[in-house]
Amino acid sequence: MGFCYNYYPGKVLNNKMLKKLHTYIIKEFLNYFFFGLAVFSIFFLLNNLFDFISLFLSRSVPPFLILKLLALIIPKILMSTIPMAILLGILTSYGRLSEDNEITAMKSSGINYKTLTFPTIILVCIIFLFLLFCNHFMAPAATLNFRNFYKEIIIKRPLFKLTEKTINEIGSYRLYANKINHKNNTLSGVSIYKFDNKTSTKNYRAYASSAIIKSYPNVIQITLYNGYLLRVHPSDMDTMTHIAFKTYSFFITLYNEIKDDDLLILGMSSPEISRTIRVCKNLDIPYNEYEIELWIRWIFAFASIAFTLIALPIGLMTGKSGKGTGFGISLGIILIYYLLTILVIDLGKERYMPTGLVMCVPNIIVTILGIYLFAKMKKK
Repeated sequence: MGFCYNYYPGKVLNNKMLKKLHTYIIKEFLNYFFFGLAVFSIFFLLNNLFDFISLFLSRSVPPFLILKLLALIIPKILMSTIPMAILLGILTSYGRLSEDNEITAMKSSGINYKTLTFPTIILVCIIFLFLLFCNHFMAPAATLNFRNFYKEIIIKRPLFKLTEKTINEIGSYRLYANKINHKNNTLSGVSIYKFDNKTSTKNYRAYASSAIIKSYPNVIQITLYNGYLLRVHPSDMDTMTHIAFKTYSFFITLYNEIKDDDLLILGMSSPEISRTIRVCKNLDIPYNEYEIELWIRWIFAFASIAFTLIALPIGLMTGKSGKGTGFGISLGIILIYYLLTILVIDLGKERYMPTGLVMCVPNIIVTILGIYLFAKMKKK
């Protein structure tokens, strides 16, 4: 049921009535906010979710490990989805109030726009403070834990990333296997290739009827059985070595199995990134990637404020079109905003303009448009 109005136009609201009104508006907003947060977060999780399901179904990784990996990527996802959910929550909740003529009833009862928007603005400010903490500290810590935990799984379960009848990349090696037993780390019908044309190391191909993989800290040992090894020197294709063997072992470093450079930056707290930038400046070392990551955390946090400024006037002015229009408008704004964000990130990488200035462009545009709509709304 909608809010009940037991007072007359021009009558001043007492504290009890005002509290009831604010509670009603906050409840409406939170319903759609959490709905949007769930929908957007699931959408962002889908790519990782399929990988995690594959780990569980075909690679025998225990469910509790999958859930732990899943939990560790959620803070990073919240950086993007919380501002989206705020936009959707405001547009849809106020759109619903407008559609049911509740906004009209409130205004006719002497309630101004300040009273209507005050509880939502206060709540968004609280969410904004949480988002600042999440972006600068919680998400980096979770990403670092994800990196370390993912490495631990690789070391303990070296075959969990390998797929049957597919060329699998392991460092500078390419491995193909007809069958893979993930429970005892054995393979059959194995072909292994290595290409390294930048050094004097000879390229080679190995084939074996079977193989066993054993794991050690940061490396795995592959032991091949009943096969042959073919070596070719890149600078002299006429020189070829063909060796048949019953048993042949070699080691592959697992450190590069995770994109450490990317995850290392994402796993750094903002104070750590700031210190790294200062060191790089003193040593005249490129630091653009660190600077971009730092600004991304700021602009995604302030996106919640910018989205609030543009969503409130739109939601209050939707009229009979209601929450359906609010939902469509929110998706349109999100699409344009994040496309623009991708553009400014690319511009920031090229350093055509100061990184901080160019990275703030999406929020500046949305904020200016929101202030304009607020001014237009007050004139009505």
